[in-house]
Amino acid sequence: MTLHPMLSNVLAQFADVLDYPQPGLAEKARLCAQTLAQMGLTPLEAESAQLSPDALLSAFAREVEPMSFGLLEEAYASTFDLGGAYPYIGYQILGETYKRSVFMLELKNRYRAHGMDEAEELSDHLVCILRYLSVLQDEDELREMTQFAILPSLDKVLRAARMRDENDHSALPLYLAVLQALYEVLTLTVGEALMKAPEWEHSHAKMQEEAFNDMPLAYDTVD
Repeated sequence: MTLHPMLSNVLAQFADVLDYPQPGLAEKARLCAQTLAQMGLTPLEAESAQLSPDALLSAFAREVEPMSFGLLEEAYASTFDLGGAYPYIGYQILGETYKRSVFMLELKNRYRAHGMDEAEELSDHLVCILRYLSVLQDEDELREMTQFAILPSLDKVLRAARMRDENDHSALPLYLAVLQALYEVLTLTVGEALMKAPEWEHSHAKMQEEAFNDMPLAYDTVD
């Protein structure tokens, strides 16, 4: 699958929308929606009742435009800080392990190699990774980061949200709707996630068990 020529542009726009709320958020969302519409992506499921990615961004723009800055901050925090949709890709796929630290350090090195300034956020923040991918010229690396890290993380977050709201059949709220749009766009332009949420849970549990088994005990002796 050849990458869409407008993918880099739309990744940067998604980063602007998913960043901490700033003035002009509605306009940024509308611009992203326009780019998505121009990309002409075919829906994942033709008969699905789910809104298309550009429609989701347009709806997001309409919702946030009349909101005060305080309400925008509250909506952002209720999703990413309090709602469990933590936007840290390393945390979502690796947990609080040393492997996450290695992942974050590698990301920092890659950012520096591409002339990216140090961000205020941790290096595995979704927004930082999207900005990096938007300037990345290596298609293989972009595919690897997307299919092994970003998409599995989004899959995990969105599945958890649907499980919490399984009795509520209304549209996904605000920022989760943007994450859903991003998930569909990446799947359509890059490819399917190479690890789904249930597989991730099994893989994570196995990794934790192996780490525990490899842990030296206090009474172990050294020859």
